[in-house]
Amino acid sequence: MTNRILNERIDIDEGAVTAFFEDRVTRYDAAHPLVSVIYQDSNPELAKARDEHEKRVVLPLLVLSPALSVLDIGCGIGRWADALVGKVGRYHGTDLIQGLIDIAAKRFSNSPTFSFQALKAQDNYPERLTVAPPFDLIIVTGLFTYLNDADCDNVLSNILRCCAPKARIFLREPVGLEQRLTLKDIWSEELQHSYSAIYRTADEYLSMISAGLGTQGFSVVRSAPLFPSELSNHKETTQHYFILDRGAS
Repeated sequence: MTNRILNERIDIDEGAVTAFFEDRVTRYDAAHPLVSVIYQDSNPELAKARDEHEKRVVLPLLVLSPALSVLDIGCGIGRWADALVGKVGRYHGTDLIQGLIDIAAKRFSNSPTFSFQALKAQDNYPERLTVAPPFDLIIVTGLFTYLNDADCDNVLSNILRCCAPKARIFLREPVGLEQRLTLKDIWSEELQHSYSAIYRTADEYLSMISAGLGTQGFSVVRSAPLFPSELSNHKETTQHYFILDRGAS
């Protein structure tokens, strides 16, 4: 069977994805912390430039305040937490991989209102979270591409259970430029590990968002490619972000 599947709804193996991220823990470098979660192992400067660009574009759209409570699903080492220290009242990051959570907790040990929890993305519902909802801002970046369609729907359903009546959601995912692309256990020389991911199109995400969140008052207020050409190095995929709002000022 081919490892590259176009325009078919093929599931990827959850165990293979978990193994990939457990390997990323071993590649963490405190001198270049972003490399482990942006996957530019041989180009840490590109990882840094992408991180800075994303936050420069997105932070003004999040309307931060010291009163906000934030849930970051798939937080990794706390890449977005870096940008929120001193700007929000409460931050709780969750991630499947205990090793990444351990790194994040150590990095933010001096931030008492920032907390982290090892938790599967599909289990981010109120009864499982160690910080009680509601949350005013939900962040999900680079997560759905590693989840099968049914799991994405579950995550969106759980997000609804965690949101405040007035809330904002920031989603950012790699998307297929022209068509859906699924990679199954492809060896990556760059990452030195087998790699599995689903690159849905931006339109697929908009349909998913509409079905999962649109009926509960959320609307998409921004949907756009994230990176300029000089920060993109893939021909078939690009990073795309979505800002959703439900009555937030």
